[in-house]
Amino acid sequence: MKVKGVYGKKPLFVLIDSGSTHNFMDTSVANQLGCKVSPQGLARVTVADGGQLRVAGRIEKFKWNFQNHSFQADFMVIALGNCDMVLGVQCLRTLGPI
Repeated sequence: MKVKGVYGKKPLFVLIDSGSTHNFMDTSVANQLGCKVSPQGLARVTVADGGQLRVAGRIEKFKWNFQNHSFQADFMVIALGNCDMVLGVQCLRTLGPI
């Protein structure tokens, strides 16, 4: 499911994906927002089609808003292309049982 979040005044297009184990942010979005990207231990992640993408780094405690509620989570930075962020089980489990 795709929803619209907000960071400051910038809209974020967020894919909520219970099939993803982690949260991801697009590389260009992280740069546009001026996020502090730390080195990440994983070199690559496997995506739904079986392909692998390089992890550019990690963003810790990123805060954004969705429907007048504030959220915070850690993200791996990869080239997503079709959305700004993916919220996976890493974030969803903090909201309750999935």
